[in-house]
Amino acid sequence: MESFASTVTSQVFHLDGFDVNGTTRSVSICYWYENSVRSSWDAFMPPRILERAFYKTLEEFPVLAGHLKADASSRMYIDVDKDNLNMPVYTDTCCEVEYSTMQESGFNIHKLPINMGSKSGIPEPSRLVGGKIVPAHFRIVRFKNNGGVLVYSRIAHYITDGYGYTQFMNRWAEVSRWMQRHQDANAAPLPERQYIHDRAFHAAYRTKQTTALEPKVIDSLTTRTMFSRWLAWVAPETRARIFKVMSGPTNNTSCYFHVSAKQMEDIRASVQKHAPEGIRYSMNDIFTAYLTIVVGQAKEKESTDWWSKPIPAAIRAIFGNRLGKPVGLVTGTAVNIRTRLSHPDANKFMGNMAIGKSIKVPSQYIQTEPTAEALSPIALEMHQAISTVDERYAGKVGHSVNKKPDSYMWRTLRSLKWRNKLSISNQSRFAHYDVDFGAGIPSMVRHAPYPSTGYVFIMPANPKTGGYELDISVSPAVGANLVRNNAWMKLVDKYDTYL
Repeated sequence: MESFASTVTSQVFHLDGFDVNGTTRSVSICYWYENSVRSSWDAFMPPRILERAFYKTLEEFPVLAGHLKADASSRMYIDVDKDNLNMPVYTDTCCEVEYSTMQESGFNIHKLPINMGSKSGIPEPSRLVGGKIVPAHFRIVRFKNNGGVLVYSRIAHYITDGYGYTQFMNRWAEVSRWMQRHQDANAAPLPERQYIHDRAFHAAYRTKQTTALEPKVIDSLTTRTMFSRWLAWVAPETRARIFKVMSGPTNNTSCYFHVSAKQMEDIRASVQKHAPEGIRYSMNDIFTAYLTIVVGQAKEKESTDWWSKPIPAAIRAIFGNRLGKPVGLVTGTAVNIRTRLSHPDANKFMGNMAIGKSIKVPSQYIQTEPTAEALSPIALEMHQAISTVDERYAGKVGHSVNKKPDSYMWRTLRSLKWRNKLSISNQSRFAHYDVDFGAGIPSMVRHAPYPSTGYVFIMPANPKTGGYELDISVSPAVGANLVRNNAWMKLVDKYDTYL
């Protein structure tokens, strides 16, 4: 750590509106590595090299060592002070659990007899650092008899998005491999990379025109209330505590499903036959449509079952059947705008660069079997929604969310309590399975259990198993309904549910 501290220059990173929305979330991923050839402790994921490589990588990501603060106008920024660094938490420990036990459990992190840190998912103040918000946690767990290693990492979303997260992890892995080779005098030098953290980069593509944005989009991005203004005014630590309370108790079930990549491609090909001319559905479109139907059905059954209980049924009898009537589902996903910008350095930018797009799917589209014909209209609507995001659109949204310090805050507040939603984070396009620390690619990559309901995380197709890992966070009743859905379970090779 001392070597990293000596390289730090004090600097400030002013957060963008895209970043501020991430103050309620973290990006948390688990990378599992099996020591299949039983290499020695010093040869398989060597502790000292991983730690040295970590701090070497931090030199290129100094934003991970800053304090989250707000200025007099309530605009948030990250203060990297070389004399008062806010270091990520880094630990490397051993446990008495066999790696094979974790493998048999489907890599269920809840089977570990180790406290992996906060379960809230919200970057919150820690007493370990004087009540300040810790920007990131990195925990390496080594299993009994050197059978394997878990690399668990959690980075506050206000620092970066899923793309930036994988850039950090792959750079850490690259430095680790280089350090292991560097013992050879003829080893090649460490490849140079450039990472842009300055949020001023956004100015390169933004415009002040907002007329082309739909009024409902502008309203959802910029609606202001006395409460949202107050939240923008309070200290970041206080705001984090309020968000944690508002998110409510973690009464949710984390459902893990392994879905065959071949089956999903077969479904995509079938749905494609129903697409309008000139439209080619992506795998994201197909996942969105399929999950909207099966999760929507599970949620509507939960509502129906609740309203059939004696007391709710009596209330419904008095006030009419409109109470508890299925209303459909709002399904949203994040669009990485880097690939939609003409700027040559867009892929080097590590701040948040994603725009959420959502569709409202009526109940009649959900209460049907997920046939190719039924999936196509939902896939088409999501495809068209995502297609509206281009450089001009991104610039206008960016201008809207930065008008005031509390811009976007109301949308953030609503997302904490918006029950009738499904948020899909499609990580399958990111290079998680390239994170090779020198012992080969991971056996499994899974998103850490998420504490709020209505979220789906899709990880990349596993090169070793040929399938996608999905972690779905829903209420216990919805989770139970999902595993009873025959159409969904026909796609699933393996599954597990746990609180």
